[in-house]
Amino acid sequence: MIVTGVKGLSDKIQYLAQFKQRAVTLKQLFEFGSNPSERNLLIAAQFLHQEVPVRLSHRIKELENLPFGLSEMPSVRLVRD
Repeated sequence: MIVTGVKGLSDKIQYLAQFKQRAVTLKQLFEFGSNPSERNLLIAAQFLHQEVPVRLSHRIKELENLPFGLSEMPSVRLVRD
C-alpha cells in the first residue's frame, strides 16, 4: 500500500494502524493453494501489497504499547526501530 500525503515514517505507521487487518481463513488458504493459477497469484500479490504494511503497523503499535516500560528495553527497541 502506497501512502501519499503523509510525511514521516511515524505518521505513516499511525495512519496504516488505523486500518483493520483483513482475516484470512484456513479454508481460503487451502482453496488458494490447491489452484495456483496466474490469476490467483496476482490476487495474492495484490492482497499482500495492501495487507503487509497494515499488519506491520499494528505490530509496531503493539510493541510501543507494551506494559511496565517493556517497550524501552533494548531488545524490543531493536525490533521496533
